[in-house]
Amino acid sequence: MITVLVIVVSYTYILITILKIHSTEGSQKAFSTCTSHLTAVTLYYGTVTFIYVMPKSSYSTDQNKVLSVFYMVVIPMLNPLIYSCRNNEIKGALKRQLHKKILC
Repeated sequence: MITVLVIVVSYTYILITILKIHSTEGSQKAFSTCTSHLTAVTLYYGTVTFIYVMPKSSYSTDQNKVLSVFYMVVIPMLNPLIYSCRNNEIKGALKRQLHKKILC
């Protein structure tokens, strides 16, 4: 709980600092960095929170196994994808691929 509180306080200060940036390009770059990091942190802590908040009466070992695999395997695999979306070349390639799939 303490780490989540530290992250929330840190992001509050970061958001205040970003809002003080007058250039549009600078604030967009800062928001881009924060968004990718916040996505990774939310996935990580969201899964952990779900595991610990789940009521014991509805406890299922199969559910726990799936969540554990998601927490230990899927989230670390998603991190490079999340952070690579900040790269303009990657964004352009994804847009082109999605455009091809939508039109075809």
